[in-house]
Amino acid sequence: MSASVSGPLQSTAPRVWEVSNQSSQTFGQIILAQVVEGGADIDISGLEFDFVRSIRVWDVRHYSHRESGSDDDCSENYNMRLGTYGTQGEFGWQRTTPAAAPQWVLPSRRCLPSSWRRGVGVEWEDHEGNHGYEWVAY
Repeated sequence: MSASVSGPLQSTAPRVWEVSNQSSQTFGQIILAQVVEGGADIDISGLEFDFVRSIRVWDVRHYSHRESGSDDDCSENYNMRLGTYGTQGEFGWQRTTPAAAPQWVLPSRRCLPSSWRRGVGVEWEDHEGNHGYEWVAY
């Protein structure tokens, strides 16, 4: 015997529950499609959700700082992006520069014989205002 939902409950049930038994998609695929499709389904613009907007993703595809030429000149080359969350949780990328990166992203910008870095870093501030970060080199 199967139960069906009707009336007021049906209109307030999340779509993921409504379609989970009607589709060959996995539960994760359904959730992902909804997140990509419309972002947050509640208002997260209040101060209590600032922790979401504090998340920053540093994508350092290439960074090098090395000596070049015979006059001890330095050459700094980079391809970096910074990802941030907007008022309602929408995520976006923008190009950034080494000068904008915190020291944990680029520990040294000195012109050594060679300085090289590649990886992804995520930083955040939790609901109590504590700062944290994680770096993954690849």
